[in-house]
Amino acid sequence: MPDILTAVDETAANVIMSKEISSLAPLAASRNSTFGPFSIEWELSASFSQGTIDIIPPPADVIRIAGVRLSYHAELKLTLDLGFLDFCLPQVCVTLPFIGRVCTPRVCLSFPTIEVPVSHSSTVDFTADVRPSVTLAGDEWKVEAVIVGVPQLVLGPAATALLGVIGGAVTAALLLVPAIGPLLALASAVILASLTVANLLGVLGALLNPLVAGLRIPLYKSPRLFEILPASGQDSAVFVRLDSVVATLDDSGGEDELVLAIDISS
Repeated sequence: MPDILTAVDETAANVIMSKEISSLAPLAASRNSTFGPFSIEWELSASFSQGTIDIIPPPADVIRIAGVRLSYHAELKLTLDLGFLDFCLPQVCVTLPFIGRVCTPRVCLSFPTIEVPVSHSSTVDFTADVRPSVTLAGDEWKVEAVIVGVPQLVLGPAATALLGVIGGAVTAALLLVPAIGPLLALASAVILASLTVANLLGVLGALLNPLVAGLRIPLYKSPRLFEILPASGQDSAVFVRLDSVVATLDDSGGEDELVLAIDISS
């Protein structure tokens, strides 16, 4: 029998975990991707908020967090290689009397590589299952909720919106390139055909999923040497040693709870 047994029901867990999720420090990720005629450098930051807690004791043995909102901001730099638009006017030669063979000059147009900055912010909602994890880090006990699998992020609307933002930025950049007017429609079509919603889903998923999968939500922490009575007058402070901390999910009391069992010694 543990020396101390304390329990948190779903009502209290919702208050604690929602607060902790919202207070998590923003996370960051970066990536380079190539699509057809251009490459993308991503710098992404994300934060979490909301979420409804459902404690599910064994055999499932998870805490399900539904409706977590992942808010992210992406700074992208698109490098467009317009070399696929390079062309040369055909050279025409004729033979004229008394002059001989005469040819028109060879005229070639080469298009540059340009950079297009894009900023985009959006949100993604997801549901994840977590399990309590207890660790002793130095002289401090930590109880955290750790995601046990990568949840399915519904990225479709976010990717579609991002594709629209990129399309507008690419078109605006192409309008600034000299002599590209007649080829603008072709250039835009080729570039945007290379960057589909499916491609963006893959990139967004690769960036956001690791952020979510590595999420650790703090639930409880305490020094291993715990002060139970502060110093008063001539009396010294009284400490106990927390020898072990075990976190489990339980419904034996008729209510789903997160239970902490603590063994102490003086």
